[in-house]
Amino acid sequence: MRVVQVSAHYPPNLVSGGTLVPQRIARGLAARGHDVRVYAGYLDDDRAPLDSWTEDDAHGVSVRWVVTTPWTAWSDPRNSMNPEVTDDFERWLDGVRPDVVHLHSLQTLGGGMVAAAQRSGAKVVVTMHDFWWSCARQFLVAPNMRPCSIVVDCGTCPCARDHDWLERRNAVLHEQLASADVVLAPSTSAARVFAANGVDPARIVVDENGVPDSDVQEQGGTSRDRTAGAPVRLMFAGGADPMKGLDVLVEAIEDLPAEGWSLDLYGVDPARVPEPVRRLDAVRFPPAYGRDTVAAVMAEHDVLVLPSVMRESHSIVTRESLAAGMAVVCTDTLGPEEVVVDGHNGLIVPAADPRSLGHALARIAREPDLLARLSKGAAAGAVIRSFTDQLDGLEDLYTDLAGGQEDGVTVLERDLEAAENSLLQRVLIVAGIQGAPLRYRAQLPAEALRLRGTHVDVRHYRDPELPTLAARADAVVLYRVPATRQIVDLVAAVRARPQAVPVLFDIDDLIFDPTLEGEVHGIDALTPDEHALWWRGVARYRTSMELADAYVGSTERLCRHATSTTGLPSFRFANGVGVALARQSDRARSQPRSPGRLRIGYFSGTTMHDEDWAAIEPAVVRVLAARPDVELWIGGFLTTGPALDRFGARVRRLPMLPWHELPGRLRDVDVNLAPLVLGSTFNEAKSAIKWLEAALVETPTVASPTQPFVESVEDGRTGVLARDEEEWVAALTQLLDDPLLRRRMGSAARREALLRWGPHAQGETYERLLRDAAMLRRERGPRRATSWEPVVDDEPLDAAEAWLEPYPGIPMTARASLVGRVAATTPGRYTLAAARLLRAGGPAAVGRKVVSRLRRG
Repeated sequence: MRVVQVSAHYPPNLVSGGTLVPQRIARGLAARGHDVRVYAGYLDDDRAPLDSWTEDDAHGVSVRWVVTTPWTAWSDPRNSMNPEVTDDFERWLDGVRPDVVHLHSLQTLGGGMVAAAQRSGAKVVVTMHDFWWSCARQFLVAPNMRPCSIVVDCGTCPCARDHDWLERRNAVLHEQLASADVVLAPSTSAARVFAANGVDPARIVVDENGVPDSDVQEQGGTSRDRTAGAPVRLMFAGGADPMKGLDVLVEAIEDLPAEGWSLDLYGVDPARVPEPVRRLDAVRFPPAYGRDTVAAVMAEHDVLVLPSVMRESHSIVTRESLAAGMAVVCTDTLGPEEVVVDGHNGLIVPAADPRSLGHALARIAREPDLLARLSKGAAAGAVIRSFTDQLDGLEDLYTDLAGGQEDGVTVLERDLEAAENSLLQRVLIVAGIQGAPLRYRAQLPAEALRLRGTHVDVRHYRDPELPTLAARADAVVLYRVPATRQIVDLVAAVRARPQAVPVLFDIDDLIFDPTLEGEVHGIDALTPDEHALWWRGVARYRTSMELADAYVGSTERLCRHATSTTGLPSFRFANGVGVALARQSDRARSQPRSPGRLRIGYFSGTTMHDEDWAAIEPAVVRVLAARPDVELWIGGFLTTGPALDRFGARVRRLPMLPWHELPGRLRDVDVNLAPLVLGSTFNEAKSAIKWLEAALVETPTVASPTQPFVESVEDGRTGVLARDEEEWVAALTQLLDDPLLRRRMGSAARREALLRWGPHAQGETYERLLRDAAMLRRERGPRRATSWEPVVDDEPLDAAEAWLEPYPGIPMTARASLVGRVAATTPGRYTLAAARLLRAGGPAAVGRKVVSRLRRG
């Protein structure tokens, strides 16, 4: 087999852990009889840019060098796309005619190499050794040495130039990456980040880097004997690179006790650290160690300190340390966390947080039992992959690709999938409500689909252009649209088209089933007429639902109930993270919390949560009584009991805020509350938005264990689930007492929110459900007859009524731009009659408005 390895840098011109990987692969394959060539960048100020030559490396590998010295700066456009290098590469490939091209790091060579490799007729493999494809600085860390948003589209970092530049750069690179047949990730955690940043998860394969077999054989987890009372021997192996966290570690030393520890800073120039630290007898500065002395160095230490602020895609030193029986104190920077279990074989602290790091190291220095427990856990060792095993896997992958297989997926299957995707070019989402529901169920899916290249229109259900848009849509989604004669006609027109265009209905509350009367909280204060009108709205939603081919719901309970009630197939689309809210949250989390007392916060958002609050109020009262240093912040419409009165100014009532100001408020509380009455069918169908929104600003949440919260929250790691009063008191007390726990839990929650429900993941999910719905529509034909008695009102299409709240980043249509005009000229329009309010916001809006009015007297 003829194989080409491509790398921006390559030994002996530049030797590093990353450059040794392609060299080992090339030489290993050559030793097995394959025809191996290498195309690599060369750094030399004395050579002319683009100068190229070929030489034999004396190990059976032919290396083609090209000088790329001028383009090493992250901000240089030719670091990302280098057309002249791509042209040279393409000409060279014409002569080589490889079966497989395996591309590694491509900075200075440019992302255009991927498409060029595909054009050569070869199968194309890309290994993402770091995060260069979505972060120009490669490691998801900002110039100020603060970790960036793990999903770049959800962040505000300036990167190498500015964020707008980064977005344009990434769009070009993403287009080039589409030419790869397989994308290899050095760890499972890195694979999750790649997918969350838009890499097709179907093409990602985890391929952990191996180390030379002799190095693996030298390792072995064994119990480490320590003299009782001896100082804890710490080591740091990151050198002077600030991304490796030296400055964070030096600052953390201030929190260590005066004695009981020693620290070796390998490869660090003493002049690089402040004089007070340099003078400490416990701090030493040995030279960097080599591969041949790894085992000896680690045998002399008890704990590896890995304070990286950069995201680590793997971290071999962490695995080597555990294999040698050392405990590890590391930051939450991905790769190390795959093998470090907090409290078992090490401690994990938030990145770029000297106080948290110092607290962890001080605990180890002061608590011999803790070190003994961590050392015992480390003695089990860690699995270190051998290079032979990695080479075996790559050889099998190359053989499968060259033979027409793609990790079990045939080329024909890939082509069929591409053909299916091409059938969903335009989507129409028709919305019947404003506010947060509109954002989460209409604007966010539209935003996510647009990231995948789909054209999406989001329009109000009274928009005069709906018939025209529906006539050319490949799928139509009705979100909280009450049945009107015009909507009935619209669906009929879609049905009459020769293509099998699916119509889906989405509603994110159990307000489509009239049999649930009596289980809906918050509408008890309605008059009989208002009560009847509210349930007529429910019946109209149900009528629109019965017109559809399938249902889309935000929770598992909603989907099950929809299918059992109507017989419709259901698709799950959980409420997720939108770019606009994520970026506003990213700005908020970069700010420190306002000074003052500790704060627990509950932000109800609507008038429908009095019973939910009442369920936890006794627990909150107990915590406030026991902790005079704690305040309670209440936002939104909420009726509380008299038990809170005695706390006076410590209970702060806050007004409703625009949605884009909520992240700042959530950031300012230390613990977020998300209570729901348990055992309620209605509540079991509610999504975990309150956890999600707090997670984005790294504020930990205590929540009731309804199914959506159980699904979203890893109890004790990304939040706390509390069932009864005692559990609520215990959870709040633990979080208020432990700032490190709050910091670690908030950080973990944000990561999971972005990785599981970020916009790229949401787009992939929504696109898949639309494809599945289209397939069902083709297979089953039009919606079957139903026994439901339709409830339909006449609401003519009207541009003056057809406005939707604008959404950041989405160009406004002529109708959308009416929002300011309509709101300004008719401020009291929707308060004149519940019927008009129903049209604007649905049944829930009627309840909110009426209950609010009753409370005002």
